[in-house]
Amino acid sequence: MLLRLWSLLFFGASLCCLSAVARGDGGAVVFSGESGPLRVTVFVEPVPPRAGSVDLSLLVQDTTSLEVIETYTALLRLTNTDDTTIEEIEASMSRAVATNRLFQAAALELSAGSWQVTLNVDQVEGDWSEHTFIFPLQVVPPQARFWDVLIWILLPAIPLLLFLAGRIRRVAIDMQEPSVT
Repeated sequence: MLLRLWSLLFFGASLCCLSAVARGDGGAVVFSGESGPLRVTVFVEPVPPRAGSVDLSLLVQDTTSLEVIETYTALLRLTNTDDTTIEEIEASMSRAVATNRLFQAAALELSAGSWQVTLNVDQVEGDWSEHTFIFPLQVVPPQARFWDVLIWILLPAIPLLLFLAGRIRRVAIDMQEPSVT
């Protein structure tokens, strides 16, 4: 009975640890806004955005029906607000870079700091004109390499800790039982 309880507890704890790692394919939402007939949602990967390679993905929807709009062009302009010596980055978004067919995306190389993102969305066919969205993006310094491999360092410790817990439990049970002589 006690072994079953320990197994259930270990399984529950393992499940909780694994659920923190689960992610969708678009990354985290960094901006969502509406302008005229458009609702735009911008996703970023990695989460949180780190210095180096950053993927910004864009989903454009109709505000009333929430249907995905696929015929548009999108242009990003990023300005570093911390360091004015860094040149403004300009990139057009495309479906070729996106991992999801509903998105347009741009792969960028960013340094750490605060960035102001200006997103211009213009419809290729239709009756609405260009819409501009401005939002901040905080890019943190790159992650130390040690943290990338920490899980693989700690993974062998789990069976060892389970073995030790079983041995301690066995010793405790043996100490409680009266000795037969």
